[in-house]
Parts: sequence; structure tokens; C-alpha cells
Amino acid sequence: MTSIYDVIKEKENHIAILQTQISGLQAEIEALRVAARILEGGIGPETVRPVAVQTPVAAGGDKNKRFWP
Repeated sequence: MTSIYDVIKEKENHIAILQTQISGLQAEIEALRVAARILEGGIGPETVRPVAVQTPVAAGGDKNKRFWP
């Protein structure tokens, strides 16, 4: 029989993983939007600023960041 506390902990871990994945996807979407604006000619290369992109990580919690020009 599974303890209610084990089930709660499992659900919390699952939520943390999903939140990390969502954050990574949001950062990728922002990077793609910047790239699309560059390709459409909306922003010149001289005015492009780096956008922080958080890489998806496992439940370990490592928060490394990459920068896209």
C-alpha cells in the first residue's frame, strides 16, 4: 500500500519537472521569435541583444543558461 505522503511527494516532483520543461520551452519560443524577427528584417544584426535561454534540466535543479545572439 502506497503512503499518501509518497503520492504527494511524487506529484510534487512531477510538477517540478513539468515546470522546468515549461520554462525551457518558453525560453526556446522567445529565442525563435527573435530569430524570426531577424529573418524578417525587423531587427538589424547590429541591434540584436542576447536573449537568455534556460536549458531544460532533470530534477537536479541545475540552472545553467545559454545566450543566443
